[in-house]
Amino acid sequence: MKRLIKKLPLFIGIVIFLTLLASGFAGCVTKTVTVSPGTTNAGSIALTIVKGTQTKTLTMADIEALPDISDSTGDITSSGTIEGPSQYKGVALTDILKAVGGITADEGVRISAKDGYSMTFSYNQIVKGTEFPTYDSTTGKEVPPAATITVFMDYEKDGQPLDDSVGPLRLGIMAPGQVTDGHWWVKWAQKIEVIALQRSWTLNDVGTITENISKSDFEAGCAPGCHGVSWTDAQGHVWSGEPLWLLAAYVTPTDPSNPMGQFNTAVWNQGFEVEVIASNGSLVTYSSSDINNNNNIIVANQEDGQPLSSTQFPLALQGSGIDLQHQISTISSIKVILPTTTTMP
Repeated sequence: MKRLIKKLPLFIGIVIFLTLLASGFAGCVTKTVTVSPGTTNAGSIALTIVKGTQTKTLTMADIEALPDISDSTGDITSSGTIEGPSQYKGVALTDILKAVGGITADEGVRISAKDGYSMTFSYNQIVKGTEFPTYDSTTGKEVPPAATITVFMDYEKDGQPLDDSVGPLRLGIMAPGQVTDGHWWVKWAQKIEVIALQRSWTLNDVGTITENISKSDFEAGCAPGCHGVSWTDAQGHVWSGEPLWLLAAYVTPTDPSNPMGQFNTAVWNQGFEVEVIASNGSLVTYSSSDINNNNNIIVANQEDGQPLSSTQFPLALQGSGIDLQHQISTISSIKVILPTTTTMP
């Protein structure tokens, strides 16, 4: 959690370095959408699996015929709300992937839902059950895994089929007796794609607190219904990512009266500078007033739905709010510079 500071030393630099994942950035709740009533029956297609030129489809009957796993687990939202543990039943993703020959260490898996939300998992997450923070199901405090973690497709909760609010299929993380970050739990799951594993990177936020934002958490933040924004340039290319102001807000002092414990209006009104720095050391500078709630200045991680090219990877500033003096790519860090004294409420 972020700690509050009443007085800060002269020009404190809060630096965001590109490295791996942060709890404060992840766990976004997907947007509220209207999904058609669950008419999926045992004989209709419930899940599509794609790997290269292979496309396999599974009905609910096919899925339920696979070896099942069952245990007590649940999830925790970014605001700390714990759902569960509940008794879930489903099929390990590794067993489902056998339909297309499984995956290799050079591949990952993207899970897509009916509402457009998607999440990408690495080989280690799927096959080894690693790289998932686990939390005490009562306190929400991060603790070591109590047992082997399994990525699974669940279709039953507490002895009943999943209802239309999340099902009929939901991708979940089986951490027996514990809970995991909610953004990994993909409700209304309907498609699995085996994809080439992309280069990973991590955003290490260091300032009044320390946070780490991984590539996968950044992608979760860009999901529909979360913090994602997009912009189409004059050539018709669509750039997508997160607003710069939100990334700055993650590492500024928090407002204790804010239910989410994040944005502090008083600090932003007092003003500060934000430096966006490239891997070669070049930088551009914004004032907090320029970026405050400005969704037209985007830290983009994708162009036309794909990772940025090697000349811009992993992040670049894009958007209608960017002028010629503020264009920068291959972003390696973001630095928030607070003034001599920051008065807290």
